[in-house]
Amino acid sequence: MENKLTPPFTLLKQAWSLAITQRNILSFLLLGAIPQLLSLIISALVAYFSKFDLLSNVQGWMIAGLILFGLLALVVISFLSTWYTALLLKVYQATTEENLSALTTYFRPAKKVTIHLLMTYVTVGIFTSVGFLLLIIPGIIIAVRYMFAPMIAAVEDRAVKPIEESKRLVKGRFWKLVGRGIFLVFFYNIPLSVLQTIHPLFGTVWAVTSPIFGLYFFLVYRDFKNTAIVTT
Repeated sequence: MENKLTPPFTLLKQAWSLAITQRNILSFLLLGAIPQLLSLIISALVAYFSKFDLLSNVQGWMIAGLILFGLLALVVISFLSTWYTALLLKVYQATTEENLSALTTYFRPAKKVTIHLLMTYVTVGIFTSVGFLLLIIPGIIIAVRYMFAPMIAAVEDRAVKPIEESKRLVKGRFWKLVGRGIFLVFFYNIPLSVLQTIHPLFGTVWAVTSPIFGLYFFLVYRDFKNTAIVTT
């Protein structure tokens, strides 16, 4: 028998309550602030070097080298970004179990699942892209159906297949998951856009809260998992 899902507002309140406890708040502030700080540094570097016409005297072989360097940098950034996502998911898992330790505790566990998580992202991306090529709506359906796949890849046993498990959890509850996604957009993305319009600094400050909303969506996943019909 399938149990009733928890209302999204209750899950959001739970996420904030867990994140701002004395034990967890510093970790969540760091997780939210580090990406914003890196983004500001990168933006400053790009703005600085854009003042110089670096390509004016560059020979053909140097351009090829720059392209190769750019591709390698893209691979490294993709890996680091996936590792950071895995780190966040490991932290969310520990937070919901109320045993969050120092962030460094989760560096190695996150590294162990990084490749698995990256392959899951690639697989979901391919399926979703093909779906969008088929008149958009199939792409939306696939994106929602496989929305939990990255979380499953990062925190569940490797024997669990992320794509199939996500599809099982969402089956019969597609619109409930869509509603919880819209809820997230309404309470995080829209305020972020408004604050960035007022002043970029306001948007940056609000973006520091992103791990809390990430925790909310992890709670959504746990709720779907805990209330799913067990098949035998």
